Amino acid sequence: MPATQLFEIYEIVMREQLKVQNLALFVHESQWKKMLAYGAHENFLMSNDEMLETRFSELNQLQFNNVQLPDWVQGFESIIPVYHNEQALAYAFIGDLQHDGINHLKEVLPFIHTITNIIVVAIENKRLTKDTILQAQMQREMELAARMQTMLFPAHLPADKRVDLAATYLPHQQVGGDYYDYIQLNQDELMICLADVSGKGISAAILMSNFQANLNAKAHHFATLKELVIDLNASVNKSAKGEKFITAFVGVLNTKTHQLRYINAGQNPPFIYSDGTFQLLEKGSTGLGMFEDLPFVNEGLAELKPNDILFCYTDGIVEQENETGDVFSLEILMEMIQGNADVFTMKDLHFRVLDKFNDFRKETASIDDVTLLSCRIVPGS
Repeated sequence: MPATQLFEIYEIVMREQLKVQNLALFVHESQWKKMLAYGAHENFLMSNDEMLETRFSELNQLQFNNVQLPDWVQGFESIIPVYHNEQALAYAFIGDLQHDGINHLKEVLPFIHTITNIIVVAIENKRLTKDTILQAQMQREMELAARMQTMLFPAHLPADKRVDLAATYLPHQQVGGDYYDYIQLNQDELMICLADVSGKGISAAILMSNFQANLNAKAHHFATLKELVIDLNASVNKSAKGEKFITAFVGVLNTKTHQLRYINAGQNPPFIYSDGTFQLLEKGSTGLGMFEDLPFVNEGLAELKPNDILFCYTDGIVEQENETGDVFSLEILMEMIQGNADVFTMKDLHFRVLDKFNDFRKETASIDDVTLLSCRIVPGS
């Protein structure tokens, strides 16, 4: 039954059957609200929300056993509290009982208490049920959003006789702001991208989906990486309007010459591991969307020999703390790459890194999305 109908039933029982002449019922939802009143002074407890919270907090301290009512309770003989999990759900103010068969209010208070509890708890259950339904709907929407976001990532990454490319994405929530991609530009060149939106959740995922669409639409239409990144910055500014920004690493790898052209736009610097040495890929620009016009854009150039590993990552892995406050750090990540550089595939490398990562943090919750993107030039290519 609708809450209004339940209140009507309650009023009929109280007014017509029990002959209660004065009644005021207050129910706490997000705040205290007067749900029903008759007979009492119309301005009773009509003060501001802060005043109501103070008054009802005062009532909450009472035990309601032969206690003297506060001075501000005028025109009422009794107060009926309704509690759930030690939290006050409602207060019914009762006064002026005029029933021929009842000599004193105390004779009927147990029944008044019962009917008040039944009505208030019924309405609370309706609210909780509605909240549960809404949460279930939101959960389904989040699951759908997560599936849609997964569809934005490339379905397959090349692992052939020339290059071995792998990616792993672990969202902090069901949807997140990390993104990776692979775009085959021509027979010999492929573009890789790893990006991270400031913030988390739905808003970050929406901005990232817009970035993904722009990158895929424009990747083939720019002569240089610099022109592409400048255009992507304009797109992020248009979408985010200065409220968010995106850090990104965009690189073009020639699988024939093994040269890598790249721009690092504020992203944690990827590195190339080669025969025990590390080369950080730091050249680039500021994060996309930080400035209307990028203050500088520098294109970097690197070369990967066969068996060299290009490893990209987002800050969710290198900023993760464990139970004692230690940080996973870039140094630990580099040690993992150096100690496992002989793995058969890049996918195997990711498994080992994440095993170490999870063992490091143990029961500590992850702080952010974690995304890994790695590439190795296959020997003999």
